[in-house]
Amino acid sequence: MRLRGALVIIAVSVAAALLWPLPTSPRWEITANAEAMAGKTGYLESVATHTPSARPNVLLLVADDLGQYDISQSAPAAAATPNIDALAQNGVSFSNAYATAAICAPSRAALLTGRYQNRFGFESQPMQRYVRNLGEFLGFRFIVDTDAMRPFLLGEYPNTAQRRTQGLPQSEITLAEVFDAVGYETAIVGKWHLGYDQSNHPQKFGFDFQYGFMEAFTLYADEAEPGIENHYHDLFWEQHIWDMQRSGPSAITRNGLEITEDRYLTDAIVAETKAFIAGAHERGQPFFAYVPFSAPHTPFQARREDVAALGGAGDHNHRVYLAMIRRLDWAVGELLQFLKDRGELENTVVVFTSDNGGAAYTGATDNGPLRGGKFSQFEGGLKVPLTVRWGARTEPDVVEQPVLLTDLFATLLARLGLPLAADRAYDSVDLLAASRTSQPRHLFWRSDFNRATRYGQWKLLHNKRDQTVMLFNIEQDAGERVNVAGDHPEIVTELMAALDAWEQEMRQPLWPRVMNYRHSDDIGSHWFAI
Repeated sequence: MRLRGALVIIAVSVAAALLWPLPTSPRWEITANAEAMAGKTGYLESVATHTPSARPNVLLLVADDLGQYDISQSAPAAAATPNIDALAQNGVSFSNAYATAAICAPSRAALLTGRYQNRFGFESQPMQRYVRNLGEFLGFRFIVDTDAMRPFLLGEYPNTAQRRTQGLPQSEITLAEVFDAVGYETAIVGKWHLGYDQSNHPQKFGFDFQYGFMEAFTLYADEAEPGIENHYHDLFWEQHIWDMQRSGPSAITRNGLEITEDRYLTDAIVAETKAFIAGAHERGQPFFAYVPFSAPHTPFQARREDVAALGGAGDHNHRVYLAMIRRLDWAVGELLQFLKDRGELENTVVVFTSDNGGAAYTGATDNGPLRGGKFSQFEGGLKVPLTVRWGARTEPDVVEQPVLLTDLFATLLARLGLPLAADRAYDSVDLLAASRTSQPRHLFWRSDFNRATRYGQWKLLHNKRDQTVMLFNIEQDAGERVNVAGDHPEIVTELMAALDAWEQEMRQPLWPRVMNYRHSDDIGSHWFAI
């Protein structure tokens, strides 16, 4: 009896230890910065009294997980993308364009604000859920197959109220807010992923009109729809996407209200963008349209007619992926033709880019000669296509100088003759200025224990967790295959010092991550914080 009683006590104690809620902490409280809020208010009031030197429309097109080598402009063997290629033929293309993060949300936060997301603590994806107790953590760590991802245990987690405030800080100034202040009609048509709570809704950040979804993903269509071809990936996180369907933040909404959407999502985004542009035109107002497509982010769902048009190229996974890109290219062409038919194309700044490199883990893309992909700070995770078109050009212009997506902020404001806010640091230069290629510049990245920098021909990656340093001559070794850190200690010292100085200006993350990602290839294995 005593033994049985002791066993019961032990069992209860173990169960209590495993199921006891993990501690939360005030450190994850997200509060508004009063000084930054005042600076934002003052700046927007100031530009509202400014008469822009010009009032071009802006169409900012952002693909999701589209690698630089997923379009035929860069790789003839990739999906045929004649409309994206034609945009480049009539604009300025940047062959060394970089996202500021190798994952969706932080990259988008930087693009819309012109500042490294690390400056305001937006270092990882907003999280709706964290591990609840030790038992749950152990289950995900040792029982559930999480593929290349690995959960880790923290000492403290955000509580429910703190989770709701994760997202773009209200003190940040977005492109939409600036354009709205000078009389533009503004819209987001597509993916937001910068916060799930109503306090972080796009319409709180200068967008007059919203159509799309709040989450990182949603279905393109009902998977049972006869005209849809689905491809399922046997990956832990992909199963979650299919389970979500269009529920919660993956629901399709218009101005914050959930709607039923029967159109294929890429087609719907085109139709909603056209309607917004037409409405602004009828009201005699210039427009700023931010169009963050979901394509070609998973889940892999393509229209059967697009799959059929590709013939028998590749396996099913690859065909569905190429078909999604084919439809994305159609969407770009459809919107450009719409502007042309209305006589608005030459007075519209058109930008096409992607939020990060291709998701190589799908097996449908390999980012060409670049190493790694989404989640990694190798070139395959950070390099993106980027083209800016404004007015008619007789021949394409290709810029090889490394640039960041944050540069779009200064570029677009410069077209209106507007200054940047003086109360905060920007990481943005005018890409269309004559002096754009005059001086090399440091580019920086940080995601928890991973950090990297590029300066001229050199790129350094530093993993603080594993204490590894890699140095590549990126101009001679775009695939980052030969680590030359041992041959150039002086370069390593210089770049590490630059990283240290940059980090002193950055803020600590406002919320924690939950996973690490292991990238493995024929050269080695490396952990990245995501």
